[in-house]
This record gives sequence, C-alpha cells and structure tokens, in this order.
Amino acid sequence: MELTPQRLGRIRSRLLAWYDAAPRGAAAQDFPWRTAGDPYLALVAAVCAQQTQMSRVIEIYERWVEAFPTLDAAAAASTAEVLRVWGRGGYPRRALAIRDAARICLEAHGGGLPREPAALLALPGVGPFTAAIVRCFGYGDDAAAVDTNIVRVIGRLVFGDLQPARERAPREIEAAAVRLLRPGTAARWNPALMDYGARVCTPRPRCGECVVASLCRARPRFEAGERAAPVRAQGAFDGSDRQWRGRILERLRGAEGAVAVEALVASLATGRGEAGRVRANLEGLVREGLAWVEGGRCGLGDGAP
Repeated sequence: MELTPQRLGRIRSRLLAWYDAAPRGAAAQDFPWRTAGDPYLALVAAVCAQQTQMSRVIEIYERWVEAFPTLDAAAAASTAEVLRVWGRGGYPRRALAIRDAARICLEAHGGGLPREPAALLALPGVGPFTAAIVRCFGYGDDAAAVDTNIVRVIGRLVFGDLQPARERAPREIEAAAVRLLRPGTAARWNPALMDYGARVCTPRPRCGECVVASLCRARPRFEAGERAAPVRAQGAFDGSDRQWRGRILERLRGAEGAVAVEALVASLATGRGEAGRVRANLEGLVREGLAWVEGGRCGLGDGAP
C-alpha cells in the first residue's frame, strides 16, 4: 500500500471537499443519526443498515425511533412489539438484537451504550462496522467504519482493485481505512466515503465525475476497458425460505391475537407441496424465538400471551 503523506493529504482534502459541497436532500440525505450525537440512535441506524439498502434504512429507522426513542424504551419492549415495529424491514433478528443490546446496557453498562470497542463488540448484533458507527457518530471518536461502499472506494483508490470485495483481504482494507482517517474528521470522513461509494464509485464507477480520479490506482484499468466482476449475488428471493418466513411473519403481525396453525397453513399454502414449506419455516421461526406454537395456535413473539 503506497500512501505517501502527499497522496494522503490530497485524497483526504478532495473527498472531504466533495462531501461538504454535496447537495443534501433526496439524492444525498443528511441522515439524522450523523449529527444527533446520540450513541443509541447511531446503534439503531447501523443495525438497520446491515444488509439493507440505505433507501430503506430511513423508513425502518424512523419507525423504530418513534416507537422506542430511548434505550429504556427498547429494553422494555416485548419480542412481539419489536417485530411489529420492524415490520417488513427484513432479517428480523436485527430487531431483537437492538432490544437485547439495550437490556444488556441497562444491566451491565449503567443504562448507556459503552464507548470501548471491546464492550461494544460484545453486544448482540454489533460487529466492527456497527461499533465504529456508534463511536464515530455517538461519541465523536476517531473510528474508521468499513461498509460495502467503503470497501469499494478504498480497494480501487488505494490498491487498484476493480472489485475489492472479491480481490482484497478485509484486513488490508481495514488497515488502509485507519491510515486514511485524518484525526478529528471521522464524523465527516466516514459518511464522505459511504456517500462517494453510493454515488460516484459505484459498482459501475462514474470515473468522469471522480474528484480523486488522478489518484486512483484502478482508473487506468477501467480506462483500458476492464470491468469489475460482479460480487456473487444472493440466491433468488422468490420461492426461498426467506420469502416464506417473511410471509408467515407478515400474517402473524397483522393478526389481532393467536392464529390457528391450520388456518395459517391454509391461507399461505396455495400450491402443491407448499403446506410443508409453511410448517417447516414456522418451526424455524419458533426455534429462533420469533414465533410461538402452542395447542394448535401460533403467534408472533417468543411465547403465548
């Protein structure tokens, strides 16, 4: 990795200037958790953003914060409550992770989110990216966050990769992210890289709009006609267990009380062999604590009311 002081300074200055001048609004929203200085709001936002496009994160985040505006409120919520608020946000165990993390904070951290990286990483649903977001936007610490967009920007700019998610070891990206971060700028630098990867250094990069093109190791490769190999796509959603789980949870969220298991199966299984899929996925949801089954009835949450 060749990052001379001169190159470092130019990369930092150009990307921060781009971010400061970037328009806010629909195309580049100034996300509320970035300026709130609230560790809890930063945690909620980071967990919402896991495996989810940012266009959907705002909706989930706002719904959650309206229902559970504080750690205390989240900790007091039942499993059924948090799953209803999470709605169709996808990967519903994330909702339980926020609630369970809140409970641990109340019991073991004096009612607030810890600041130390090791303590944050010990919380449910918190990995390196989420911990960095909490430290950066919640506490103002110099923590380098690395998400999918940032991997792409750093891998191309610093190393010359076309598809860094496939070509570069995560530890190398993380080391470069730490090196690139200018002390005292994390609250601007992290979102600058995230937004740049979402708007300019996209999977099909807009090199003509790039403010660091002259400093980018990958640009000559793109100009020569090379193309980034796609990251392995997730399996098809239609017909998958993920889709069946989502249908079951949606039906249970909409029910006023318990639902007869046979009625649930009959309402969802419209084709040959689908009854077995409904039953199998309902059992899976029960094992994960997202649904319950008792006496031929079922419902949302981890136990019959």
